[in-house]
Amino acid sequence: MRMRSLGPNWTDYYTIMKGETMRNSFPVLILTLFIGLAGAQTVTIEEAREDLNGDGIPDHLGEIMTVEGIATCEGTLFSSTGLSFYVQDETAGINVYAYSSASPGAIAAGERWRITGEIMQYNGLVEISPSEPSDFVYIDNPGVPEPLQLGLNQGVNEGVEGLLLVLGNSTAGQWVTVANTPESAGGGYNFEVWNGHTAVAIRVNETTGISISNISAGTRLFVTGIGGQYDSEPPYDSGYQLLPRYQSDLQIYQPAISDGFHLTLLTDNPFAPSLGEILNMEYGGPSDMRFTVTVFDRSGRDVRHLADSRPAGDVVQWNGKNDSGEILPIGPYVVLLEGVDADGKRYTTTETVVVAAPLN
Repeated sequence: MRMRSLGPNWTDYYTIMKGETMRNSFPVLILTLFIGLAGAQTVTIEEAREDLNGDGIPDHLGEIMTVEGIATCEGTLFSSTGLSFYVQDETAGINVYAYSSASPGAIAAGERWRITGEIMQYNGLVEISPSEPSDFVYIDNPGVPEPLQLGLNQGVNEGVEGLLLVLGNSTAGQWVTVANTPESAGGGYNFEVWNGHTAVAIRVNETTGISISNISAGTRLFVTGIGGQYDSEPPYDSGYQLLPRYQSDLQIYQPAISDGFHLTLLTDNPFAPSLGEILNMEYGGPSDMRFTVTVFDRSGRDVRHLADSRPAGDVVQWNGKNDSGEILPIGPYVVLLEGVDADGKRYTTTETVVVAAPLN
């Protein structure tokens, strides 16, 4: 266990004791010790983790500080041997890491705690590390805060590290797409998702008990988790991750498709691919149909194939690129849905969409 120093002026206390009478020095010593043991002044989490010079290292590294925050997961969720969890206030979030001997008992998600500890950094992740149970003071239980919505093309960065976050917006019909099959690594699994043009790393710790058996490249997800970091080299400005807490934090999106033959735009049109905007479209029809979705330019050339003789309706995304991965010029395009039933009868419908440029 890390032993906490009584303070930088203990030598001065000894000098006072030698050079002054006990009558003169004893009140000074008692008063000073009382102040030293009273605990650090409570600061916001943003203040505790601040890095004003931008060198990737917290300015208060090694200092003892006190923060108040709401736990966004159980105290032992990210550790099998001690405490590793996250708290946040209205300003920021931070990891709490401590040996099991420092635990005050069970810590539940949604509880507010006052925590005193040393400001530390582990592979870029800013932590506060208590050393004994008395460093924890329970305050109340206001419940887990609503996660911060990450926007299209936004990833995890230093500004949101330690906060509860959500990727994908079910209300707006914007999901994220798994980029690769999860790989086992160091007591967990790693994979990436595409949030527009931005790849976001997802880290699933084994201690959470989350199963990733239904996740593979191409799976659509809405992901909730805590912003983390694992970067072993300075300047500690990479390696940001999203850390799901529970199975429910990985919501697989499987849209229910209408049986009527249709092609429906689900997001705004026009859209600007240069900003990472994506057009979502739903198509479908009777169960015996096979569907093909093709994008044509104004000259009638087929430039993008989104579905080819698929046996069921689906929701597809178009990022404004052609089949070679190049962003197409601004202007109108026609999306053609073709359905062929079991008797070979052909049905078609179209939608005109516009690739736009951002306004300056």
